[in-house]
Parts: sequence; C-alpha cells; structure tokens
Amino acid sequence: KPLVEKPVSGEDHNIYIYYPRSQGGGSKRLFRKVGDRSGQFYADVHTPRVGDGQSYLYEELLQTEGTDVKVYAVGTDYAHAEARKSPVVDGKVNRNARGKESRYPVILSTAEKEIARKVVRAFGQTMCGFDILRSSGNSYVCDVNGWSSVKDSPKFWDDAANLLRQNCLLALAPGYYSACQALLSA
Repeated sequence: KPLVEKPVSGEDHNIYIYYPRSQGGGSKRLFRKVGDRSGQFYADVHTPRVGDGQSYLYEELLQTEGTDVKVYAVGTDYAHAEARKSPVVDGKVNRNARGKESRYPVILSTAEKEIARKVVRAFGQTMCGFDILRSSGNSYVCDVNGWSSVKDSPKFWDDAANLLRQNCLLALAPGYYSACQALLSA
C-alpha cells in the first residue's frame, strides 16, 4: 500500500485507493463527479473489495504532484492537453466562473506526443481522449475514453474542425485537397 483498486469494467468508475496504516490507513473512493465531489475518504475502510462478485485490477498509487493530464487527440499528429486537480487530492472538484471544471493548458513532451499517436492508432479512432499521470519523470496512460473532446477551448475546436475537414477531403476528394494545399503553399 498505497494501492489502487480498479474495476475491470471500464463502465465502472468506482476506484478505491487503500493507504497503509503507517500513513494513517483508510481508503479513498473515487467516482464520477457528483456536484462538486469526485472522491470521499473513509478512515475506517481498510480491506479491498474481494469476494463481492466483481473483478478488479490492482496497481501502485503513482505520486503525481496533485494533477491529472487530460489529452485530446485528433489524428496522429495533433494533441491538446489540459491539467486538472487530481480527485486523489481531496475529492473536491474546482470549478471556474462558468461552472466548468477548472483546467489549464499544458505542453506535452515528445514522448507524450508519441503516446498520443500510439493511442490513436491502437484504438483506430480519429478523435479520442485519454488520461496521463506524470510521476517521477515518466508518463503513464491510466484511462482511454474513446470519443472525447475538450469542453472549454475555442482553439481546440478550431484546430479539430480544420483537421477533420482535411481528413474528410483526403478521403472523399483527394484531388481537391491537393489543389487547395497547392494554393495555400503558393
């Protein structure tokens, strides 16, 4: 411990973290946002959920300095990334003036951009979102969300629309796309 207990089912977002008694013990339950909460600490719950008929994955709790990175890829050559406060910190969701979860843009490393390319290829989706945890100088994909998009970034939507237009033109009218590119280059 500390260890993370994740349901095998990707539809089940009830993740538990168990802490060793040397760190005070107890567990934290993470769940889909409900109002301004995404987690709750239970000082008296120490035992994993074995024997409840469900299957779980167990992994080490990564130390992330309190943030998660949300990545939104459009094709293999574009990825937008934002960081948010990790629900592990205190289970409280920070919101901006418009009521959206507070996030701030981050720059992906070269290795993280390669991870984005690999996720897009592996899942065969032109647009997809996934989460990265940055820990001890390394990046780990902890969740792939499939079709997902940024909720509050005009730049992302402009970039995504342009890239999707290019993909459609390449697939449906490659000659027209080439002519447009030639005009833009001139």
